[in-house]
Amino acid sequence: MHRFFVPARLQAFVASIFLFGIALLMNACVPDFLVPDADWVVIEPGDHEPLPKRKVGILFSPGEVSATVTFDSSCIYDVGAIDEQDWNKVIGLGFVGSKDQDITTGIPPHQIDGARVGWRWNPQRGRIDLGAYVYVEGKLTSFKIAETALNTPTKLTIKIDYNKKLYQILGGQPVPFTHNKTFAYKTGLYFGGNQTAPHQIRVKIVE
Repeated sequence: MHRFFVPARLQAFVASIFLFGIALLMNACVPDFLVPDADWVVIEPGDHEPLPKRKVGILFSPGEVSATVTFDSSCIYDVGAIDEQDWNKVIGLGFVGSKDQDITTGIPPHQIDGARVGWRWNPQRGRIDLGAYVYVEGKLTSFKIAETALNTPTKLTIKIDYNKKLYQILGGQPVPFTHNKTFAYKTGLYFGGNQTAPHQIRVKIVE
């Protein structure tokens, strides 16, 4: 019988992937066919995200993550002037890999290497701001790209170019990344910033 030597670092990486996959499944998303109004994703008051999660899952070498999203009047909120500019998140992805990524630290992989679409209510303009919200090696870059009106279906797209190592969110300025990871997962709707939802938040997400 042939025996194969597996380096300890690789063993640790495989174990991390396995544990992360189990954690994702245990928290996991409710399949759309089990939800009466499957396109609407709801965050209850006092929460950051839907419980259980919605619209998440595993991805292999994704070149694009996209959805058509509609924000209704529940997305009008007031969290005070200090936190008004904080980004909430809607669609996105996080990459899982061995480089600088130990899941036992409690830092989720998408806060090491990941890209999401940020959103926030803009009371001055009476519209929803949309922006890039990107982590590269644990460092955050965020900026506004566009805006949309309430009750208006809007196509949101994140493109991943592995050859040029660029994310492009909503067709805006590309953001370079450094990793070589191809195993990823979709992140779902999230409120915050550091504040939780002040009331029920509803967003229609059609993938």
